[in-house]
Amino acid sequence: MNFFRTLALVATPLFLVLSCSSTTKVTSQFNTPETSDRTFNLESLAQSAERIPVDDLAFYVSHDETHLYILVDFVSSRRFQNAREFGFSVYIDGKNSVKRSFGVTYPTGIYYQLGNYPGAQKGYLEEPNWSNMPENRSIKETAERSSNQNVLLIQRQSRRDPMQPFSLPVAQLQAQNLLVHLDDDGRTGRISLAIPLQTRPTSQFSPDIHPGETIDIGFEINPVRLHDLAVQSGAPLISSETASGHTRSEVDQEERERMNRLLRRLGDPYEQWVRVSLSAPKE
Repeated sequence: MNFFRTLALVATPLFLVLSCSSTTKVTSQFNTPETSDRTFNLESLAQSAERIPVDDLAFYVSHDETHLYILVDFVSSRRFQNAREFGFSVYIDGKNSVKRSFGVTYPTGIYYQLGNYPGAQKGYLEEPNWSNMPENRSIKETAERSSNQNVLLIQRQSRRDPMQPFSLPVAQLQAQNLLVHLDDDGRTGRISLAIPLQTRPTSQFSPDIHPGETIDIGFEINPVRLHDLAVQSGAPLISSETASGHTRSEVDQEERERMNRLLRRLGDPYEQWVRVSLSAPKE
């Protein structure tokens, strides 16, 4: 059996198990902003809002008349490492929106940024010592910086629209009143987001939601989509039992070992959704 076909058969049931947990329901309190500085609201959120655990993460959520504020704390160092490598996505879907209608991926992930270098993604996944090779160290360091300096955005109106993110620099988004920030202590981290509620000339990227509405917020780490792996795989690793002098049993053993190594490298897919009621302002 082809290696990547075997990988799909192993990984897909795992993803389904992780995706079928019950939806947590919470309420986001409406806060009258004390200042127009969105950074201030983000910093004060953890002191004023409820801490909500969602399996390897804990998050805080609040809003005012213009922005939705989300802080995500990683309580698992392994999960945080997975997010740094493969990107961390936050989706915000309004009541009548399609699933994953608006998404922010930050950091974008080292793996995504390595796509700018031919062959780097494949080497990063399949060669355990790829990052330690002198010729690759600077490539990985550049990809890591780019991962923290850029954001991937998704905006969709219907299910027919592709899940095709576009990249923008963090500074450019800040000019559009969408703020993201990463605090990284080396083992775990905190991701902060201030997202405009509605699309305006000064905020072109938003989920178009309103106070008083109920929304769905999704958190996702999708290490590598399986169809991407299939594209990379090309021909089977060894096309016949005589290739390279290997017997069939040796071929099967090599495929199993390589599959297990790649699965460990990727880590578990992660998907959690929370239903959030946005409190209306008090009259």
